[in-house]
Amino acid sequence: GSAGGAGDGKPTPILEPENAAFFVVRAARQRDLAISTVRKEWYVQRKHAEKLNTAFHAGKLVMLFFTVSDSDHMQGAALMTSMATYQESLNDPSQDDCFCYRFKCDWYRTTEMPISTAVDAAPDLLIPTKTTQFCQDMTSKTGEAVMKAIWNSPLVTLYESCTGEKDPPKDDALLTDFRCPIPSEIPWPVMPGPGFIFGCNSQTMDECLGRGIFGLPAHMKHSASGIRRGSSIFLFNVTDGLLFGIFEALTSATTNIEPQAFSKNPKATSSPFPVQIRVRVSLECPPLDNSDPILNDILRTRVGGRIGPLTHAQTEALATLLATQCGAMQYMQEYCTKVKDGEQDVAPPPIAFKKISNGN
Repeated sequence: GSAGGAGDGKPTPILEPENAAFFVVRAARQRDLAISTVRKEWYVQRKHAEKLNTAFHAGKLVMLFFTVSDSDHMQGAALMTSMATYQESLNDPSQDDCFCYRFKCDWYRTTEMPISTAVDAAPDLLIPTKTTQFCQDMTSKTGEAVMKAIWNSPLVTLYESCTGEKDPPKDDALLTDFRCPIPSEIPWPVMPGPGFIFGCNSQTMDECLGRGIFGLPAHMKHSASGIRRGSSIFLFNVTDGLLFGIFEALTSATTNIEPQAFSKNPKATSSPFPVQIRVRVSLECPPLDNSDPILNDILRTRVGGRIGPLTHAQTEALATLLATQCGAMQYMQEYCTKVKDGEQDVAPPPIAFKKISNGN
């Protein structure tokens, strides 16, 4: 199979699921997972360290599935390779239960699988939430079903560089050549989860922006199903070969929000591009040219043109690339540095900063 297709990468190390232990772990940011793939370690609270260690000490293979908070997706699977041990340097006395137990792990698969796919495969699966715990166990039967679903999901990278300083992983090295950001790198803030590139041409672009509605042909309804309120959206003008952004989805993809949109017939009952979302401008940037080498690196795995869904890593990298070109990133970095240094009353930069909550 080709890289990026289901079934590639390393096979699962677990051949007897009934003798293994499975956990699903909630992570704060996808960036933390990308760093984990390279550093081969993860941190948990004491109560979870005890559960993991009990299984590990009993000689079981311990597999962890990861989900980034509020992303509605699972990002991959890793195998625990050491006991979780207390790291005194990380203990924060002000926190009751800090994440100061470290264990080593080997990543076997990185993906972006909707939680709904996992729940379809394993109806008993409990997903960790803000209000429950950050690490949830499951039966071996549930674990086996989730594991199969993850291995049937296409491989994706969890991080894409938008500086052009690193070559992207070669196709066949997607799982042996993990990438992660350098600690000082600040990305443009985008919502967890995938983004999307819509298409237009010189005739329809003004209508897209004027109505605040982007549309897709009917056959793309399924590929747009991951879009939700707050998703990062881009617009590719196929006539001029220019990519515009950054937009933010105000709705999920719905059929015929405006049936007359993109139609020459004022009485039309269905638009020629009926799969529609409402958008607003999140950050106005000069467009990227289709020949831009970094743009092409970020989208190198895309087959069949520019229009379609983006992984979270691609979304974050594209947004950061656009924000860097219009100078907004500089404001952003100065703002982040001041906040980090504990300065009081730091005014956010004069750009669209406010994220809409996705209702979770």
